[in-house]
Amino acid sequence: MSTGQHHTGSGSDIRRAVRHGIITVVFALACFAVAALSQNPLHEAMIAAAPAVMFIGAFSALWVTFRTWRAGGRWQVWQGASWFLLAASVMMLMATAPVLLD
Repeated sequence: MSTGQHHTGSGSDIRRAVRHGIITVVFALACFAVAALSQNPLHEAMIAAAPAVMFIGAFSALWVTFRTWRAGGRWQVWQGASWFLLAASVMMLMATAPVLLD
C-alpha cells in the first residue's frame, strides 16, 4: 500500500504531524473568528463548525497513523497528533455546547 511521503527515521514525520495539528487548530479558531463577526444563523453554524473541524483533523491524523503503521513508518508521531486533536476537539465541543443549546 503506497503511503506517499513517509520517511522512517527522519524528522519529516514530526514536522508534518505538527503542521497538521497547527493547521487544524488555526482553521477551528478561524471558525470562531467568523462567528464573532457574524449574526445568526451563520454565527451558530460557525460555532458548531469549530469542533467539527477539530474532529475531522483528529480522524484524518488517525488515518495517516494507520497508513504510516502499514508502511512501517513512525506512526507514533501521528498517533500523538491524533490524541492531541481529539482531546482539543472534545474540550472545544464542551465549551461551545452551552452556546449551541440556547
